[in-house]
Amino acid sequence: MNKLKIRLIGELIEREGGYVNDPTDRGGETMYGVTKAVARDFGFTCAMHDLPYQTAFLIYEQQYWAPLKLSDVSKLSETLTVQLFDFAVNSGVLSAGKALQKALNVLNKCQSLYPDLIVDGITGSRTIKALNSYAAARKNDGLNVLIGAVSGQRISLFIDIAANDESQEKYTYGWLHRVVNL
Repeated sequence: MNKLKIRLIGELIEREGGYVNDPTDRGGETMYGVTKAVARDFGFTCAMHDLPYQTAFLIYEQQYWAPLKLSDVSKLSETLTVQLFDFAVNSGVLSAGKALQKALNVLNKCQSLYPDLIVDGITGSRTIKALNSYAAARKNDGLNVLIGAVSGQRISLFIDIAANDESQEKYTYGWLHRVVNL
């Protein structure tokens, strides 16, 4: 298994922390950041505070890392990988994929670098090919711009959540702090 993937999944689990059951958190009951609904979908049926670390690791690997093709993304940028992975865990794989696709579409110089992508959130071969083409054309500076574009969409999403539901406002600073400091 890829050492970078092991490290980044471990760091994410550490950021997420242990057992939490905050009644105002939309995610509900969690362990290592894994929601009860996600754990049940994965086949874990015991009490959430008993979720083993290794099960959480497998959930993150199979349900977040793999669908976003983060092993491919990590060949270009560890920082982009971390942002997309964290985005997917907090807001869903499709949301993270859509943010990447939207950013790539507006950064492709009117399709002169690569064709526009369908913004469906599915990180497939076309998205990875576009990302590789973008990185080849724009180099590290371009990757930094792309990371900022993805992070900005994530920040906007969090602000919209809090603006539309005051009960979520208590989490906003923490959400934004996390994105800015990843």
